Amino acid sequence: MSADAPGTDGEREAPPNLLVVCVDCLREDVLRTDRTVTPFLDDLRERGLACTELYATATTTTPCVASLLTGTYSERNGLRSLRHGELSADVRSLAELLSDAGYHTEAHVTGPLLPETGLDRGFDVYRHRPESASVFGSWGEEARARLADLTDPFAAVVHLWELHEDVEVPDAYDRPRYGATPYARALSALDPQVRSLVDVVPDDTLVAVVGDHGESITHRHNPVRLLVKSLRDALRYYGGVDTRPAVNRLNRALDGFGPDVRDRFVENGHGENVLDATTNVPFVLAGPGVEAATVDAQVRQVDVLPTLLDALDLPVPAVDGEPIRADSEERPAYMRACGASLHGERNWARGVRLGGAKYVEYPNRDWSPEVYDLRADPRELTPVDDPALAARLERELPPPGRPPADETRLDIDDHLRDLGYL
Repeated sequence: MSADAPGTDGEREAPPNLLVVCVDCLREDVLRTDRTVTPFLDDLRERGLACTELYATATTTTPCVASLLTGTYSERNGLRSLRHGELSADVRSLAELLSDAGYHTEAHVTGPLLPETGLDRGFDVYRHRPESASVFGSWGEEARARLADLTDPFAAVVHLWELHEDVEVPDAYDRPRYGATPYARALSALDPQVRSLVDVVPDDTLVAVVGDHGESITHRHNPVRLLVKSLRDALRYYGGVDTRPAVNRLNRALDGFGPDVRDRFVENGHGENVLDATTNVPFVLAGPGVEAATVDAQVRQVDVLPTLLDALDLPVPAVDGEPIRADSEERPAYMRACGASLHGERNWARGVRLGGAKYVEYPNRDWSPEVYDLRADPRELTPVDDPALAARLERELPPPGRPPADETRLDIDDHLRDLGYL
């Protein structure tokens, strides 16, 4: 819908509202299969623009949301991890752009998305709730009441935490028909809650549902995995030992073991790698002016902001992303692992995905890069020896950049500790 289109009464037609629901830890491969019971989200995908191959810019929340709201990578927007940097003055966020266009802007967030990050900039209202306040409880009622009372035109961002570890499944959904894992059952339970948020906003509202990053979930509570991963972490993150060859052998040996999703055995949660399981997230956009289409081409999280602005018929600034359309072609997807669980910047990784292959490097370790043939090895279990492919993919990486000497280190460790990151 065009914000400048004339109405039948001779006045300009009101611009559509916007509701963005960002679900923390939402995996695309779980949502789009029959592993869960999600009738509302399935219907939204059918009647909207749905991306099956959209990749997050990072595998931890704050940098991902910064990319969602600015259309830029961390090297440009300044938010390099959960506690490194703050939103750069050189970028403009969705809230700022829509405020300039006359929108009331509002965010309801949780987890590490504290105002200290600068992500509150441009929002007329920025409410951070305790992670214990669930959409399944009284907070959900308050959020619905707030959304129903917003003045047109509005742009609202709601960040949901219910899939984040530790997952709590409502009793009514804690049964096999809703999924083989607590994660899948929680997603089944979340589906009607997302519907309830959408139901209270006007019909002329553009609705976007997106994940910030994915999650390794299959072997989460396996005691053997917990023991092996603890040993791996001590050697790799603290000792600087390249454990990849031994761990890869173990992952290959145990491939196919476990329920539901097939993750690498020696992984858990998110933030520590750039596997497809932790980077491939859903993006669905539905509402006025959006034609139903499934986009199977590879696109990126930095493309979300331009796509939202394009759908609102607003100018798209010069950012790292570009609008996603039904005929979009593959774009190189850059991604980073910079989670607090990596125990320091020396353990960060970055990679690029293009042409059915992935390149991963460790800038602060003297380790050889990895290259994966994703068509032959979709779970990234066996690196290939292909120097030409590695060189070609490496050229797609942006310069790593260096943090400025006066980079802000956010004073939020107590909060991150409460969330289980530290």
